[in-house]
Amino acid sequence: MTAGYSTMLKFYTRPGCTLCDKAQALLAEGGFGQTFETVNIESDLELLDQYGDKIPVVHNTRTGEKLSWPFTASQVRDLAAD
Repeated sequence: MTAGYSTMLKFYTRPGCTLCDKAQALLAEGGFGQTFETVNIESDLELLDQYGDKIPVVHNTRTGEKLSWPFTASQVRDLAAD
């Protein structure tokens, strides 16, 4: 992983989201650790409206591509490589 991933990937989540916890564990196991920006969608009404029932979501801010759960570590690597 390169340091560039941290500014390129956003992980949309919210407190108490068990699927988000699973996705975050998968990201850690896949070698991403904390190399992404975690965004609490409850801190922004627009994000809450956009992602409310779709989280967890990983977003490549450079390409605009997004992955909604369920996803694999391999899919996130492909997303980050774009």
